[in-house]
Amino acid sequence: IVTNRGRLVVGIGCSVFACALLASACGGDDDAGGSSSGTSGASGTSGTSGTSGTSGTSGTSGTSGTGGTSGTSGSSGDAAIDAPDGAPAPCSRAAEAKTAPASLYDAFKADMVALTGAARAARVDTFLAAVAAQGGTPLEDRKTGRAIFLANGAPPNGAWKIVGSFNAWDPATALATTQVADTDLWVLDTTTLPAATSQSYQLLSGTDDTGFVEDPLANNVTWDGVVRGGPTDFNVGRFHAIVHPQSIPSTKGRLVRHGSVAATMLANSRRVFVYFPAKYDDGTCGDLPSILFNDGNEALTRGDYAGAADTLYATTPALSAVIVFAELASADLNQRVEEYSFNGASKGVQYVDFLASDLWPSVKTRYRLCSKQEARGVAGASLGGLIASFGAFEKPAEWGWVGSQSGSYWWSGNALITRAQSTAKIPVRFYLDSTCPNDNCGDVNSFASALQGKGYDYTRVTNNMPVQPTDPHDWANFKTRAPQLLTHFRSGITTCN
Repeated sequence: IVTNRGRLVVGIGCSVFACALLASACGGDDDAGGSSSGTSGASGTSGTSGTSGTSGTSGTSGTSGTGGTSGTSGSSGDAAIDAPDGAPAPCSRAAEAKTAPASLYDAFKADMVALTGAARAARVDTFLAAVAAQGGTPLEDRKTGRAIFLANGAPPNGAWKIVGSFNAWDPATALATTQVADTDLWVLDTTTLPAATSQSYQLLSGTDDTGFVEDPLANNVTWDGVVRGGPTDFNVGRFHAIVHPQSIPSTKGRLVRHGSVAATMLANSRRVFVYFPAKYDDGTCGDLPSILFNDGNEALTRGDYAGAADTLYATTPALSAVIVFAELASADLNQRVEEYSFNGASKGVQYVDFLASDLWPSVKTRYRLCSKQEARGVAGASLGGLIASFGAFEKPAEWGWVGSQSGSYWWSGNALITRAQSTAKIPVRFYLDSTCPNDNCGDVNSFASALQGKGYDYTRVTNNMPVQPTDPHDWANFKTRAPQLLTHFRSGITTCN
């Protein structure tokens, strides 16, 4: 039986019990695309590490606390299985990087011939819902190279067009769309973009680049490469959409707009993006470790952490992890402070509940992610690093690793430092970095000392050469240490399921 997870189970003349064992060992079918791994190996016994430390970039070396070495795990998945003729191999880039099929548009167009009035608008709504559910825009027919772009809504400055890397982002040669009569839907149905090459694009209304608009219906995206805003500006980074995402080079990862995830206790929601390393699409169908990252828009755009991950994982695939970037609920600075802190009127407890109870189940059920605590991390910078660390203490069985960059441990009179000193040790490893002396250096050192006093496995990295000497507490500086953060997460750790 070849399931949608690409797993093969064979039972010939076996007992019911034996067949059950076979099915259990291979991992069950998961309609939601969740993860069922192969049999895990036994964990090793924790030991005590030395004081080797991890050197910071152009700075002083840190001191490692105590911590054992994880035992080896078993296979996290099965080998790729040949797909039926004409279908992509399971867990390959072609199978994973999908958009909605062109057949949805063909059925929509045929239906619209006989519809009038409100029925036309209603059919547009059902069509767009189906497109969103089946992979987003542009719709594609891979056999013919056909791509169908959509823009829904009244254009602000002239008819919608499509502009992108295929025409060097020149508004003068943008591809025109056609309005579907008596609706606000605009369509471009084309075969001029070869399927062998992935291309980035945006919508355009107007005659110059001030009219560029993100395609809100696209799931496959990439940062547009423009750094926007300063330290107190949030959610201002923008993204290109991708046509033919299956043709993204196999040595690179890819970024997906996961969608908006509701926070139950906060009564709000936020956009979430997921970075998949090249290893996710290598055809082995294995589960991968994951990191939840706060300030998702800033980490992706002003920090380009997906780019840093691509570079690192290309040279060291064993470190590969899926990274889940959660944006802020709004661009309001005060709301960020409220959700990324604790005590008083802060809502850090509710935000941590969002990460554990809303966000994690949302991604776990759709993607192949490791389930063990040691293979699950949470990270952030500044207040994002503070709330990541706070979350580990609030939910000590949830994450096995915290990555904190220039964490704001001064919050509420050093309350988290005191908590680390006064409470029992939790099963979490910590990565701590900052620029010294002007980037929360003393507070991070104090938190590191508290961890050391309790025997934690931690690494403290410092950087004495800030990229921006006038403002070292910003993403231009944080991103220089992103490779060290990502390396620390899985260095020497093989645990998955």
